[in-house]
Amino acid sequence: MRIQFLQRADRTREGNNPQDWKNVLTRLTTEELNSLPFGYSKEDWPESLKKFITTASEMALPRKISEENKSCCLDPQIKRGMNPKKQHEVSHMSALINDISVRTGCDVVIDVGSGLGYLGHVLTSVYGLKVIGLESKQSHTTGADKRLFSDTDDKIINVTFEMEDTPENRLEFKSLMKSCFQKFRKSECGKDMDCDGPKVSLSDSNLVNHSATNILTQQKNTESEQCDACLAESNQAPIQTDSDKKSNEQGDGPNTTLTGNDVTKSDVYRCLLIGLHCCGDLTPAMLRVYSEADFVRGLCCVSCCYHRMVSQEGTYPHFPMSKELDTVMSKNRLTPSAPFLRLGAQETGARWKTKSEESHQSHVKAVAYRSLLELYAHQENVEFSKLFRRIATAGDFENFDGYIEKTLSRCQFSSTHGKDSMRTKLKALYAEYHLYFQYVEVITVLQVIVQPLIERLIIQDRVLWLLENGHDSDMIPVFDDFISPRNIALCSNKLP
Repeated sequence: MRIQFLQRADRTREGNNPQDWKNVLTRLTTEELNSLPFGYSKEDWPESLKKFITTASEMALPRKISEENKSCCLDPQIKRGMNPKKQHEVSHMSALINDISVRTGCDVVIDVGSGLGYLGHVLTSVYGLKVIGLESKQSHTTGADKRLFSDTDDKIINVTFEMEDTPENRLEFKSLMKSCFQKFRKSECGKDMDCDGPKVSLSDSNLVNHSATNILTQQKNTESEQCDACLAESNQAPIQTDSDKKSNEQGDGPNTTLTGNDVTKSDVYRCLLIGLHCCGDLTPAMLRVYSEADFVRGLCCVSCCYHRMVSQEGTYPHFPMSKELDTVMSKNRLTPSAPFLRLGAQETGARWKTKSEESHQSHVKAVAYRSLLELYAHQENVEFSKLFRRIATAGDFENFDGYIEKTLSRCQFSSTHGKDSMRTKLKALYAEYHLYFQYVEVITVLQVIVQPLIERLIIQDRVLWLLENGHDSDMIPVFDDFISPRNIALCSNKLP
């Protein structure tokens, strides 16, 4: 909340921040302020401040897109409905996903949080991949179906499903994938008009532990009249190894082969689990699915909204995930908080370094005025709600009197006090705090400096968790962070 700015201003007034830092940071030019997150400092600045800036710059999460990461060209029909930001994200991420699918031998992409299906559409139309889109909102699933082209509709399946980090949800996911695989096979078989292969129901058998290549090679020598899809199904004999039986007895572990609705590692399809803007706890849920489902051979996801991870009794079950970071944080008595995680999800320095003096002043007023409104509501124990999507526009921040009038007309307050009383109290708060508005950009630039460190810690923790579970993993800058601030893709593949 913006009220925290005023609380920080109080601490500043009480002398809890280094005075020598304040003397420097409140006198920066616009150019110096914009350059601070990128290692800029002066010789005569305090050593502690210079060390802080240098260390943060060196440890910041790398953001520049590698020259090796290409983007695909989107034709006008595919771009229909996409804004420029979405076009940038889809063109770059689809190319990365295709590269991973080639290296991992994956032929099916499972798009978690697929939304209106823009990404899956490109993966199918441009790269020929089969796509299963999982979306929690039925309206989005319906919208995605409407975008399908006649020549790709048999390669895309859109399903309403919300992924969660529970054993029951993972079982439901595997059962759902099995149904989707059957639909793909039925479509493949239907394309071969001469096919008279056996129609084996997957629900009647477990899958044999052989590669698809070996299966097809053996069958083509003797049954060339059958299509590939039927050949694959005809060889899915109900064979279960000793290790499979042992896993079943021990429960739903990483290598469990489940009966009934499960899909085992011998499935014909190799899947790549992907997600663009995986919010809150969705990425951790995807990591566990990826680790436990043998048919999922690769992972590529871009996370966002770290502060939306659910907390339980003051802790976050999904942060830290890795044993290594959990040990370090416990040893140092470090506990993540919602503001900490929220800062990790704020904008990067890419847009900050291009700000003009006018935009800085507009930002100061926007933060300060809203802070005064929240402080008033807090002190008076008043609740307020917006009657419109925005309380005020840029032109309403010219002065505080104008902002007050716009607020009173566009918000509903629970207070029994009249508007005149509210005006008087808000103006009194302005008089008390306006001298501290100079700290808005000081606090903001410090946030911009720290933001990439927090985000790196969160993503690195997930990389460590994957490594601890035996999966080769990496962080790849996939977007221009000026266009899309959450631009780091967490990528992984399972060793053969």
